[in-house]
Amino acid sequence: MKIHVTYMSQLRRLAGRSSEEIVLDEGGRLADLLRRIVETRGPDFRAVAFDADGEPHLSLLAFRSEEQISADVVLADGDRVTLLTPMAGG
Repeated sequence: MKIHVTYMSQLRRLAGRSSEEIVLDEGGRLADLLRRIVETRGPDFRAVAFDADGEPHLSLLAFRSEEQISADVVLADGDRVTLLTPMAGG
């Protein structure tokens, strides 16, 4: 299945692009999508996406359409997922 991924904020820089299509096996979860992205985007992206135990960072924000989703959510063909890191500032 194809998932359209949009990268925001710091993830856009780390991915080297603003969006892309990722192919996942049927029944793939958000965590699987992140692992697939790390395969091509490397260790800097991994450091932001996963913690030391290999689990998706709780601070990583993911949205399917406009609904925030967690790492265990099963994705469907054609889903549009936006990934971003929390903003800081003052």
